Amino acid sequence: MTIQLLFPRFLALALLLLVVSAPCVAQQDDDTVLTVEEFPRIVSDVTVVTVPVTVTGPKGEYVSGLEMTDFRIFDNDVEQKIDSFDVAFLPISMVICVQSSSRVEGILPDVQKTAVLFTDLVLGEFGEAALIAFDQRIRLLQDFTADTATIEKGLKSITIGSDASRLSDGVYSAIRLLIRRPQNHRKVVVVISESQETGSEIGLGETLRTAQLHDIMIYPVRLSSLSARLSRTPDVPRDPFPPGVQARPTPVGGVSTPTTVMQQRNNVTGNVIPIIVDLVRGVKNLVFSNPLELLATGTGGDDYSPRTEDGLQESIAKIGEDLRSQYLLTYRPSNLNQSGLFHNIRVQVPYNSADVRARPGYWHGPDPVIAPEPSDPAPRP
Repeated sequence: MTIQLLFPRFLALALLLLVVSAPCVAQQDDDTVLTVEEFPRIVSDVTVVTVPVTVTGPKGEYVSGLEMTDFRIFDNDVEQKIDSFDVAFLPISMVICVQSSSRVEGILPDVQKTAVLFTDLVLGEFGEAALIAFDQRIRLLQDFTADTATIEKGLKSITIGSDASRLSDGVYSAIRLLIRRPQNHRKVVVVISESQETGSEIGLGETLRTAQLHDIMIYPVRLSSLSARLSRTPDVPRDPFPPGVQARPTPVGGVSTPTTVMQQRNNVTGNVIPIIVDLVRGVKNLVFSNPLELLATGTGGDDYSPRTEDGLQESIAKIGEDLRSQYLLTYRPSNLNQSGLFHNIRVQVPYNSADVRARPGYWHGPDPVIAPEPSDPAPRP
C-alpha cells in the first residue's frame, strides 16, 4: 500500500526533473549570440579538390572564353588530371560578416544601405545569404534567406558594441554555417570590417584551414582603408590575348578608372603566401598586421579597400562579378601518400600577360595543435 501511494509522487517528480534538465530550444531573434562551442570541429579527408580560378588581364579585366585545355594544375609541383571544368553559375550561399564595434560606428550607416546590392548583384536568382555581426560578441542576426527586405532588416538591426573585434571567431562562425548548406552551392563569406583582430578564441590558422578544407572563399571589404590614398595604375598598350579569348569590361554601371581599378585589385604583399602556409601548418608566434589579406589570399578571394560610400557599393558589385567570372576546376590529388602536409596549388594558363588567382593550397591530415594567433599590436586608423 505504501509503495502504491508513493509511486505517483515519484513519477511526477521524475517528469519534473526531466523537463528541467532538458536542453532549451530558444527561438531565433535578432540577437542570437553564437559561441565557438556551438560549432563542433569537423575533421574531413581530402578526396576531391575544387579550385575556383579567376583569370584577369593586365588592367584587371576578366578573361573569358578559356577552355579546359588552357589550364594546367599542379599539386605540390605534381601535375594533376583535371576531372571537371565548369563556368556555369551555381547557386551561392553567402554569409555577410559585419564588424559592429564602436570603431566603425561612423561607417555603419553606409554598410546598412547595401542589402539590395547583395541580392541583385551577388546572390542572383537562386542565392541565399545569412548575416553575422561581431565585436566582443558573435551574433547571428539573420539565418539564410533570399529576401532583400529581410536582409535589409537584419543589416539595420546591427547595434554598436565594444571596441573589440573578434574577426577570426566571426569568420569561423560563418564558415560553420556554410558547411551545412547544400554541397552543390558556391560558399562565400563577405567580411565588412577593419583588418584588426582582438580577442578571438579560434586562431586565424584554424579559421583559414577550415575554409580551405570546405572550399569556402572569403572576400573582405576593408573598412580601415576608407581614407587611403589611391595611385594611378600604369596603362598597358595592347591586348595580349588571341581571338576567342576576351577580357570583359567592368560591371554594368561601373566606369573603369585608375581609382576603381585600384579599389578592385587584390593588394597582396610579396611574403603573404609563406605566412599563409605557416598559419595553416600551425606554426606558432607568427606576427602579421593584415589578417583580412591572409583570409582573402588563402582562400582565393579578393581584398577590396573602398574609400567612399560609392566605393563600398562598387566593391560589393565587383564581388558579384568576380564570382560569376570564375572557372571551376576539380581534381583528385594523385599524391596524397602522406598526411600532415600542406599541399601547394598552382594553376597555369598559356598567356604571359594573364594573372591567375586561386587559393594557394590546403592542409592534408589531422588538424595541427596551434595556439591563438597574435593580434595586430597597433590599431589601424
